[in-house]
Formats: sequence, C-alpha cells, structure tokens
Amino acid sequence: MTAPTQIAEAFREGKTYDHVFAKSEALFLGWTEAFAPVLADHEVIEVESEFTYPLLNPETEAASRTFVEAGKIDGLLRHKASGRLRLLEHKTTGDGLEPDSDYWPKLAMDSQISGYILGLHHRGFEVNDVLYDVVRKPAHRPSNIPLLDDTGTKIVLDASGQRVRTKDGKKWRESADSALGYVLQTREETPVEYHRRVLGEMRENPAKYFVQKEIPRLDSDLLEYMQDAWAISQQVLYFRKAGLWPRNPSACTAFGTCEFFALCSGRASVDGVRFRPKQKAHSELETVPGELEFLTNSRKSALRKCSRYHFLRYEEPTEPVSEQEEALRIGTIFHALADLWLRTFIKPQS
Repeated sequence: MTAPTQIAEAFREGKTYDHVFAKSEALFLGWTEAFAPVLADHEVIEVESEFTYPLLNPETEAASRTFVEAGKIDGLLRHKASGRLRLLEHKTTGDGLEPDSDYWPKLAMDSQISGYILGLHHRGFEVNDVLYDVVRKPAHRPSNIPLLDDTGTKIVLDASGQRVRTKDGKKWRESADSALGYVLQTREETPVEYHRRVLGEMRENPAKYFVQKEIPRLDSDLLEYMQDAWAISQQVLYFRKAGLWPRNPSACTAFGTCEFFALCSGRASVDGVRFRPKQKAHSELETVPGELEFLTNSRKSALRKCSRYHFLRYEEPTEPVSEQEEALRIGTIFHALADLWLRTFIKPQS
C-alpha cells in the first residue's frame, strides 16, 4: 500500500501547485484518514471500471437501435465479514452534511446509482446497495497574512507610504485605519500555508467534511430508472429529428453561470478563441462507442438541464477554451487522487 502523501507528491509532479491544487490535495489527505475505517472492513475489488449494456424499452424489453447505456463506477467493495458487495460512489459537494440536511433526500433520488448497479448486474455482480462517500469541500479562501519587520512587528503605512507610529510615538502602529488612510501591509497566504490550514480544519472537524452512508436500491428503483432512461433517449431522438434544441434560460445561471452562456447568448462563437470543437463527447470514458451511441448519466443530466446544453455537449461536442471553474477542478483533482490511492488496495489476482 502506498502512503497518501506519496500519491499526492507523485501526482503533483510537473503540475502548477496553486491554491486550488493545495485545497484539493488537503481534501484528499483529510479524506484518506476519514475513509480508513471503511477500508479496514472492506476489500477493494475494482476502481474506476467502465461498463456498457443494452438500453432496453422497459415495456417491450426491446433494445434501442441507437443507444447503449455506458458509464464508470468509482469503486466496488466487498464487506469482509459478510462477503456482501457494495458499490462505492464518491461525491464532492458544497452543501452541509448534517443528518437533517436536504442533501440526503436529494441523494436518495439520484438515478445515477441505479444505472451503475444495473451495469454491475450485467457483469455478473450481485449488488443491491451503494456506499455513498460524501466529501464536503471547505469554503476557506486564501488569507492575507500581515508582513512583519525584523522584530516581528506588523507594518502599517500611511497614504504617502510612510510607516506609522502609535500616538505616543514610542511604538510602531500595528492596526489599519481606513478613515486615516493607514493600511496594514500583507501578503497572500502561500499554497503550502493554505494547504496546512485547510487540512488542519478538516482534521479538527472530520464529521463536518466526511460522511459515509449506505443507501439500498430496490427492484422498483431499478425499473423506474429504466423507464426514465428510455424516456430520455426518446426525447433525444425527438429533438434530433425535429432539428430543434430549445434553450432553457432559467438554467443559465441556476447553479453558477453555464459554461455555454456566452455562446448561447450570441456573445461568442465556436472559433477557437473562447470555444472550440471537442474531440471526444464522452471524455470521462476510455471506452470508444461502436455502432451505437453512449447514453451516460452525464448525457441524461445535460438533457434534463437544457436541450441546447445537451446539443453542445453531445450532438456537436463543444468546449470552452478557458480553464475549469474552481469547483470542477477541485472535484477532478480529488477524484484522480482517490482513484490512485484506492488502486493500491486491490489485491493481484493469483
């Protein structure tokens, strides 16, 4: 087993270690400590394994001639004492994780897991519940740290840039005063300092940031998922045949600004400056579609959000040229580190 710090150091090599990376790495290290009891009770069978299986009409059981279901599970665990298999699903969120939080009822309705369980069933694994491993992203921002002189005293300057003394003139002033134009001199917290502060907060309050909860999936849940998946596939075909992909303006700024907002509002075009064609619609998967298209959870979510958004993600794949937003980048880095670490627990097949 490789230590989490070694995983983090190796992953960091050659990358820019900025504040976002520092927070992501702290989140990963805090999580490994909170997740250790789960690993003590379970064997890791698979990590980040991909699947495809036929998309069936739940009424006729006929397979779609256009789509197959596809996806990737975070992990598959076997409980050591009972031998029971459990689907592992990582979630990162900014929501509170208290028992009475709205996050948990919303998670229980998440159809994504039903699709993953069906994918495992098609591969011969009898799995009927999911172990949700939920990680709350710290809200901490980089701080401003006072600059100190050689004696360890804070530095305050007036509007002309001169250092300010106290009223009696005996000491250097150490507090700002906006009315007088006195400014405390500061520097931004370095990524290393920020990492230590965020990790320290999570270690002091692990229950606030890391929660595991088991939620079963009944046959009725799986059937409902199949009905939803089939209905969404038919919506895609309807919009495609009609050549219409209506916008949903209420979704443009519902949870932050949509990545395609400038494109849909006519303030940008797919010219390689702000947006460009995307080479692969399902970049999260290594598996390449064959004759039939992939219907993934991300694709279904895209259509639910906005049909034009779905069009830009999957019909004519497009991507912004700019970097990922912070929240997405934190989730991406955390999942990559968790994947690498969990793989070290898989026992080689004899």
